[in-house]
Amino acid sequence: MRIPGTDTSFKLYGFAKLHLYGDLGPRNRSDTIALPSIPLSNGALGARTPGDVAAGARYSRVNLDVRTPISESFGTVRTFFEVDFAGQSDLTSQTTASSFNTRLRQAFGEFGKADAWGSIVAGQTYSLYSESTLNPLRSVSDWTMPATSSVRQAAVQYSKSFGSTTLSVGLENPYYDVISTAGTSYPDSNGGAGFSLSGAPDVTARVLWRGESGFFALRGMVRNIEINNEAAVPAQRYDASTLGYGIGASGALNLLDKRLTLFATANHGSGIGRYLSTVSTGVGAVTNFGLSGVTAQRAQIDTVTATAGLVGLQYKFLPNLQSNAIVAAASLNYPNYVTQFTTTSSVINRSLWATSVNLIYSPVPSVDLGIEYLHGSRMLLVTDANGVVGGTADRIQGMVLVRF
Repeated sequence: MRIPGTDTSFKLYGFAKLHLYGDLGPRNRSDTIALPSIPLSNGALGARTPGDVAAGARYSRVNLDVRTPISESFGTVRTFFEVDFAGQSDLTSQTTASSFNTRLRQAFGEFGKADAWGSIVAGQTYSLYSESTLNPLRSVSDWTMPATSSVRQAAVQYSKSFGSTTLSVGLENPYYDVISTAGTSYPDSNGGAGFSLSGAPDVTARVLWRGESGFFALRGMVRNIEINNEAAVPAQRYDASTLGYGIGASGALNLLDKRLTLFATANHGSGIGRYLSTVSTGVGAVTNFGLSGVTAQRAQIDTVTATAGLVGLQYKFLPNLQSNAIVAAASLNYPNYVTQFTTTSSVINRSLWATSVNLIYSPVPSVDLGIEYLHGSRMLLVTDANGVVGGTADRIQGMVLVRF
């Protein structure tokens, strides 16, 4: 729609979505399967409790897109907002009216022309390291596909196109994650080893090539991870830092008149941490501070190496009937002293893998009906005192999505 008397146009759109899931076991009261925290088999109470059924609508979404053309040389100014209702702070809110908090997904301004002098995005948007905006596969669940990155955060990003290739660079919000034997330290919380500091923005970059038959992208990220403990006793104070990085590659190929799409992505990094939320969130780095015999003078911080990959396909039986299937796996490597972690041992995973397959039918263009099977599992680095080595989760997920 166009605002009367101006060249500005706006579009208000989104969808209402009902999701319904049934766990085949164990009990996992979450709208999505979170691989790093699947209940441990034969250990935690949640794993001994049978799975249940739940439904919700908090992933319904509203988008506002406003565009104002400036000039042929400058391009168009765009303002974009996206919210959903997945920011609940109290799970027991369902006892009254299933009310959930509004969550800001994206809010950014964009201006310029990528094929001329370039375009700039400033605000909260998808990280250049994230491949979720490239991934052509669809999921009935609202999970971030395992082994992939879907970080949205404040950033300033510059993009310049050279024919079918686009080069982008960005400075993005730093939020470092360091785990110790006592807990996980973030900039906003002391996990027992001190506060993880954000001393410089994360640097991201991406090269994207698009063609008629598909695309290929290379991505990179560099960040400095620091932890500081200003203990009351001077002898217990320390400050340590390390450099983290991540590299990724993604590609898609369209076949059979675009009825079949193949997609693959891979990520590897030392200190990649939260950029792979379904693999290594919270464990960008580790510190030996807090272990027996480790003084402040001997305290150190080390990055955690994570390697993850996903392959998948989408097949359209009919223009309004499609199926999507994925298989994903990941592994993590730690310094030897991490085997001594006690309090946090249940979240120190050695490997994870997942698979899903779905069927999505659109009786009319504005309505999607879907059903999906999901499986996930994780293996711990160290077997706990009860002999537990990991956990698995199986779920049937359904959806009714209506667009406007």
